[in-house]
Amino acid sequence: MILKRKRIQDILLGDVIGNDIILADQTIVKKGTVISQVVLEQLKQNNVPSVVVETTEEAAADLFNKSDRLQQTIQQLLEKETDHQATYKRSMEKHFYTNLSYIAFEYRYGKLLYGEESIRFLKDLYVKSLKTMGRSSLWHMLEQRDPYAFIHSLDVFVIGTMLAYHMNVVQLDFCATGYLFHDVGKLEIPREILDKTTALTKEEYEIVQTHTVKGEMLLQQAGDPLMGRYARSHHERLNKKGYPDGAYLPELGIDIQILAVVDTFSALTLSRTYREVLPAEEAIQLLLEMSDAYPKKIVKKLAQLMHVYPNEKDMLEMDDVLFSAYTDEATLEIGWKRKP
Repeated sequence: MILKRKRIQDILLGDVIGNDIILADQTIVKKGTVISQVVLEQLKQNNVPSVVVETTEEAAADLFNKSDRLQQTIQQLLEKETDHQATYKRSMEKHFYTNLSYIAFEYRYGKLLYGEESIRFLKDLYVKSLKTMGRSSLWHMLEQRDPYAFIHSLDVFVIGTMLAYHMNVVQLDFCATGYLFHDVGKLEIPREILDKTTALTKEEYEIVQTHTVKGEMLLQQAGDPLMGRYARSHHERLNKKGYPDGAYLPELGIDIQILAVVDTFSALTLSRTYREVLPAEEAIQLLLEMSDAYPKKIVKKLAQLMHVYPNEKDMLEMDDVLFSAYTDEATLEIGWKRKP
C-alpha cells in the first residue's frame, strides 16, 4: 500500500485515510477510515487542507514522490520525529512539520523552500518563537479557536521569514516571531463574523478592523510589547488607506512592508468560501497590479524567490465583482471555510 497526500478538494468518496488526523475539535479520525460524505464534511468543517490516503496506484505515488519534492522532504523530516523523543521541543518540531505539510506545496511556494536546510531553519525559529509561556499559550489558543487564522499565521511566518532573510532584515528572530503572531487579535473577534461568506456590514467591518489593536494588546499582556507592532500595522498600505492608523507603509520599516505583502499573498492563495484560490503566479500578478497599496520591490523579490515570473504587461482578466472578491480589504479577513 502506498500513501499519497491529497488536497481536500481532490478527495474521493471511498478513499482510505492513511494517517490518524486530530481535528480542531479534538476528534480523531483514525487511520483506515473510509471517506464517506459525513467524514468528508467533517474534514471540511475543521478546515483540514489536505489528507494522506492509501492508494495502490503506482502512477499516483510517482506523482507524489517526484512532482512535489517539497511535500516529500517535509514527510521525511516528520518521520524522523520518533515517539521516544517526545520532549516539549520535539513535540513542537513535529507540530511544525505536521502543519507545514498542510500548506507547503510547490504550486503555492514554488522554489521558496529548497531542501531540508531551509525547512530546518524555519523549524528552529518556530520552536524558538514559542519558548515563553505567554506566546505558547496564545499560539495554542489560536489553533483551537480559529484553525484558519492559525494555519494562515504559520503560512505568513514561513513565507515572510524566508523573504525577510533574503532581504537582509535585521533581528530576524524577532521579526519571524512577529509574523507568527500578526493575526493573534482574531482571538477577540466573534466567530460569526469571521465565518461569514457574504459581505460584511459597515459595523461588522469596523469590528474586524479591531483585530489589529486587539492583537497588539494581547501581545503586550503576554509580555511582548515590542512585538505588538506586527499585529497593529500589517494592514497599513502605501496609499495610506490601510488601518488602524492610515500610516504610510514605508515609514513602518521593511519588516512591516514584507508582512503586508505576504499577509495578502497568503490570503489570496489559501481557500475561501466565496471564491477559488489564486495560483501563486496570479496572486503575484494581482499584487503587482495593486502597486498603489503594495511595494513592487518586495512583490518582485517574492516572485524571484519562488521562481514565479508573471508578465506585468498582461493584466488579469477579472470583472469588477471578481476583482473586488480578491482585493477588497473587508473580505480578505473572512470566509475561510472550504467550499463543500
